[in-house]
Amino acid sequence: MRRLPFYPLMVLLLIGLGGYLGCDPNSIQTPLNGGTESTASGNTQYSASIPERTNATILVGSFNMQRLGPSKLKKPIVMERFAEIIRRFDIIALQEITSKDQNTLPTLVNLVNSKGARYSYAISPRIGRAASGYYEQYAFVFDTNRIQGGPDFSYVVQDDRDILHREPFVGRFQTRSPSAPFQFTLINIHTDPDEITYELDVLADVYVNVRQYEYPEDDVMLLGDLNAGPNKMQKLGQIPSFEPLINGIPTNTRRNKTLDNILVDRQTTREFTGRAGTIDLEQMFGVQLAEAEKISDHLPVWAEFTATEQTVMGTAQSGATTSVLR
Repeated sequence: MRRLPFYPLMVLLLIGLGGYLGCDPNSIQTPLNGGTESTASGNTQYSASIPERTNATILVGSFNMQRLGPSKLKKPIVMERFAEIIRRFDIIALQEITSKDQNTLPTLVNLVNSKGARYSYAISPRIGRAASGYYEQYAFVFDTNRIQGGPDFSYVVQDDRDILHREPFVGRFQTRSPSAPFQFTLINIHTDPDEITYELDVLADVYVNVRQYEYPEDDVMLLGDLNAGPNKMQKLGQIPSFEPLINGIPTNTRRNKTLDNILVDRQTTREFTGRAGTIDLEQMFGVQLAEAEKISDHLPVWAEFTATEQTVMGTAQSGATTSVLR
């Protein structure tokens, strides 16, 4: 809710990992609101179809694209469906861009914009471990008519000790609302399923450190493919008021696992409208499971937020000035 001057980040690697970062997830202080705190599962309306975008709200999403690389680039129908999915969002965090060709994402964004849209993107370097030989990139793709941000406002979490298989990609954004634009920070992550027990605990410290670095901005969300259900977040789930918005609904295309999520601090991020869910690819494109799986083995997840800053403890935290890109 608090505002952060929206200045460009001149360096990419700023958060050090050590210990696990040497932070206690319970050290985060959250404001008291004088009422009872409800859980995400208690008051969130879930849907397998995404709502329409409005002037008063934005749609934030996350999508594991399942190895976006040369083979999918050669399938026009798959690429067009990717583009159609992206056009449903104001901003979407992408995982598993595995192509070595750095024209892959620009090609996709050009396809998104081929029908008159104006999307842009920020993309991470290729991230992975040399021993495994597997690398991928994260990205944020966003509608520039409604969202401000970009490469100058994004960075990769520094991991000198190679604690995480793929360190997160962080981006700072704000809406183009004419008054009190909603500012927020996104932490894009794809955990390693073979190291999930360890990595979820590390991510708790990553979140704490990113939030401390981004202070006074406290609308900091973590989203992506966590390879864990909402009730199996370990230390990540012990951070006060930090809750997964996707509960009780599957996020894989076969619809039998909940692996992807969007986590927010429900005390401070009052912009969340209470609506979240997935996009059912079979329903969206009118296809059978086998055809949907050609797009991805994951479903896109989404959550809706107001386009303007909201109030905490009866006091607007947005301030009187409007921050701008410089």
